[in-house]
Amino acid sequence: MSPSPLRPPVIAVFGSSTVTERDPAWHAARTLGAELATRGFVTMTGGYDGAMAATSRGAREAGGHVIGVTVEMFERRGPVNRWVSERVHTPDLFERLRHLTHEADGYVVATGSIGTLTELFLVWTMVAVAGREPAPIVLMGEHWRPWLELHRTPEFIPERLHPFVEVADTPAQAAIAVERGLARVRESRTTVPGSPA
Repeated sequence: MSPSPLRPPVIAVFGSSTVTERDPAWHAARTLGAELATRGFVTMTGGYDGAMAATSRGAREAGGHVIGVTVEMFERRGPVNRWVSERVHTPDLFERLRHLTHEADGYVVATGSIGTLTELFLVWTMVAVAGREPAPIVLMGEHWRPWLELHRTPEFIPERLHPFVEVADTPAQAAIAVERGLARVRESRTTVPGSPA
């Protein structure tokens, strides 16, 4: 999705729905939300609890706009978190994933389980095969480094796919990485073929 001149870029954040304020991952997500908002980004999350609520809270407290993408099958878990300023409610999980992977301009992936990994792999695939416009994908947390190395084999994730993601150790570094990634995307759009880069 190309950022509209009428609105700031939207950054989708994926992360665990079960982390709480007792967990370092929750506080990292809250800090990430603030870091994104202070850079002028709109934050998009899954809209419910855990890292989604933490990111939403951090962004709203820093004056940012937060989009929550909810889904009918998860309504039994409870209402949208109170820091969401704009709700997009989807009828099923597939439409929710489509919205998250197509309507954001960049992505930060925090700590999470199979739902978070599903979101990561889907957006990674879409970017890698040009199924959507280029977008930065940032994995937040040093734990992603050994995870990536473990899967850096021809049988799992071949070398040619690794340049589509990068790891940032801290929330501030993740926000900076997204900002730089968006700048690279904008630069690639304005470079005239055949002209000096």
